[in-house]
Amino acid sequence: MPLFVTFKGSGMKIPYKKLLLSKPKRDPDIEWDKMNSDVVKLYVPYKKTHVLKVLSKFVDIPDERMFRFNPLGSLVWELCDGTHTVQEIKDIIIKRSKGNEKDIEKRLFKFINKLIKNELVIVELS
Repeated sequence: MPLFVTFKGSGMKIPYKKLLLSKPKRDPDIEWDKMNSDVVKLYVPYKKTHVLKVLSKFVDIPDERMFRFNPLGSLVWELCDGTHTVQEIKDIIIKRSKGNEKDIEKRLFKFINKLIKNELVIVELS
């Protein structure tokens, strides 16, 4: 068991146990649809930065980015409701999928990192 989890990109180091007890929460401003029983699609508006405004004079830039998650990613997204801890999410995934706990945990942390980097979820550490 590691003492810290380091998120790539931000370089943020979070104590392992604190991360497991945190409750990730989806950004309430993000619209999303359940495409079928397993797949979720997110619609995320682009932030209107100065660079985007200048670039949009030369290139058509869509109003939003889309994210489409596979069934496990969709499950994690749905469980990031601010009531489930990362540990609870991990336990649910372990029950529903095949794979060892260490591999699932590593993939879960990597996915949560991706959600944080794209400002799709907020992880408040207590």
